[in-house]
Amino acid sequence: LSLEDCIVDVLVDPESLEELGREFGFDGEGQFCHAGVLDCTRWIYDDLQRHGILEQLLLGDNAEFPNYKLRIVGHSLGAGCAVLLSCMMRRTYPNLRCLSYSPPGMFITWKLATECRDFVTSFVLDSDFIPRLSVQNMEHLRNEVLELIGRIKVPKIEVIQTLFKETVGHEDGHGCGTSLCCCSGETHHGDAEYYAQMNDDMLHPRDSVPQDTAFARKLEQFKLIQSERKRRRGELREVKMYPPGRIVHLVKIGQRKSCLHGLGKCITCGMTNAGSEYTPIWAENDDFNEVVMSPTMWTDHFPNRVCLEIEKVATEAFGLDISGGSVDHHSGSMGETV
Repeated sequence: LSLEDCIVDVLVDPESLEELGREFGFDGEGQFCHAGVLDCTRWIYDDLQRHGILEQLLLGDNAEFPNYKLRIVGHSLGAGCAVLLSCMMRRTYPNLRCLSYSPPGMFITWKLATECRDFVTSFVLDSDFIPRLSVQNMEHLRNEVLELIGRIKVPKIEVIQTLFKETVGHEDGHGCGTSLCCCSGETHHGDAEYYAQMNDDMLHPRDSVPQDTAFARKLEQFKLIQSERKRRRGELREVKMYPPGRIVHLVKIGQRKSCLHGLGKCITCGMTNAGSEYTPIWAENDDFNEVVMSPTMWTDHFPNRVCLEIEKVATEAFGLDISGGSVDHHSGSMGETV
């Protein structure tokens, strides 16, 4: 999450993995990878080779821990590096496993993204933006937003007020005695008829959007310009890439309601996940093919949140003992390190 990481993330041009595959014994023919991730992984591998750390620990007659197995772990940009590093090192460490937390979406092409399932497991928290990040998804989101703006038939301030009320709370004057109390009052989450009516009240139907407005004319001009730019970019930028391995998607299924949780949502404008309940499901690599607009779409990427929610699922859903992990949820103190 550093500035350097953000700069690397921007290097989204796909880079061929054929040469890397030949060097490290995997099939990289016709496969591509995020160029920034590839550069970072090369640097990590060279650094490991220069210091010989893994060889001292795991390999040879004089290894300190010859019976240990290698686990490679990373988050975000580091998750992409961990996966690619695992592909590079499997020939030397055939029993290695990789845990990839919140990996980048525009990371690796389909063949390698799915073939690495035997040794890579990825974790995505709910509406996390990064595993859905790709050139195609961002272009699709941009087009949808512009088309929605063109369909609005009420003052923009009314749209903003409605979205704020639906995200943070309801002006009902009940609950904690505040106008934005989120712990009680009528809610409409999951009410399809309510939201359909709200859309009808605020938006023109798709087939009857006014075309004689200044915005509509500017939008058509913008589409022509973007189409030409896309043509000039060439086919390489259109290569589709995906998050890697077997993917565990922690999906939000409910929300505990209390005055404390409501206050937290009010203070953070809905960006907190305090009180949220999640369940793990297996997801396919191409399930993250659109950006999900959510108040937590960015904060779901934070490593502390991912860690805590995985620990909660482990203890509450599977009854696992995580006393040696990062947090003891019963006492709120730091757990014992193992």
